[in-house]
Amino acid sequence: MAFHTKLPIYKVAYDLLSVAVDFTVNFPRPVRRIGDRVRDLCIDTVILIAKANAASDKRPHLTALLDRNGELELLLRLCVDKRFISKPQYARAIELTQSVGKQANGWRGK
Repeated sequence: MAFHTKLPIYKVAYDLLSVAVDFTVNFPRPVRRIGDRVRDLCIDTVILIAKANAASDKRPHLTALLDRNGELELLLRLCVDKRFISKPQYARAIELTQSVGKQANGWRGK
């Protein structure tokens, strides 16, 4: 078992968290809770990766991770549609969520 911070999926999830923190800082006050939820989902993703790495049965943690990832993609889509984030920010975030999803599915399949 590798230390979770050395895993490629962890590195991508951490990059996603960093991107989310950067673009949610400037959310308008009335929708700040959406930004908070985006950040919380990213934090949950990183935590679930650590839990899955430490667990003997990884599947429940990876299933929860994939659920959070889908929820995050939905909120990101809302953010770009409502112009809270730019299309390049959205594209970068979705690229990262897709990478996390692919890696989680691959890890779950082992």
